[in-house]
Amino acid sequence: MKVSHDRHDDVQALRVTSVGGRLAGVGVAVYVVDGVMIDTGFFGARRHIIDAISRLGVRGVIVTHWHEDHAGNVETLARLGVPIALRADTEAILRQQPEIELYRRLIWRRPPMLTAELRPFIDHGLELVHTPGHSADHQVVWHPATQTLFSGDLWLGARVRILHANEDPYAIARSLRRAAALSPMRMFDAHRGLVERPVEALERRAEWIETTIGEIESRISEGWSDREITKHVLGGEELAGRISFGNYARANFVKAVRRGAT
Repeated sequence: MKVSHDRHDDVQALRVTSVGGRLAGVGVAVYVVDGVMIDTGFFGARRHIIDAISRLGVRGVIVTHWHEDHAGNVETLARLGVPIALRADTEAILRQQPEIELYRRLIWRRPPMLTAELRPFIDHGLELVHTPGHSADHQVVWHPATQTLFSGDLWLGARVRILHANEDPYAIARSLRRAAALSPMRMFDAHRGLVERPVEALERRAEWIETTIGEIESRISEGWSDREITKHVLGGEELAGRISFGNYARANFVKAVRRGAT
């Protein structure tokens, strides 16, 4: 397990990676602003997260969504009595301890079921904005005093072609537009770090998704197969799609549009 620390004025960033994550080239960041931690990291990084809470004087935690790299330590922190803010649907999912695919367990580990009672947390300096699409419960954290957006997994990059099987590109585009309308001056992505020109970045990704949806819809109406569309519109499948047995794949973009187009 590795952790790196970066400070961006009033924001402290902790990037944690596992051995599996480094092999796959992925890590996740936890941010602390005004004594509030955004997300909890994955279960394998729990000691680093607990240390950061003590060392940085964290008084509460906000969780953007249920995925194990963001909510992996909710149970651990709840048992320590740390106040936590999360959506009701996020809590319900964590209390069910959903099964996750093997590749996700290898990278992030499966977190324990949430059984502890949650101490509620409210910070009036931060606003929570529901931005579904990546997951139905996804929310971003908006700090209006500094015009800073903590975007969780909403953005991820301007031309991300790969989706989980249950993602909704139509909803993602709407959520990106909603976030851009906040006019953030700074944006911190959970996997990409500090994002330059955030409004432009959010709008560019929304526009690319909308354009790509249109191209896929057109080919669906012409009778193209999912495989043909994936190849000609998205550049074909990549290694992640095969490793995840199709759970995290470019073909999921096409399948989601086909569901939305029917």
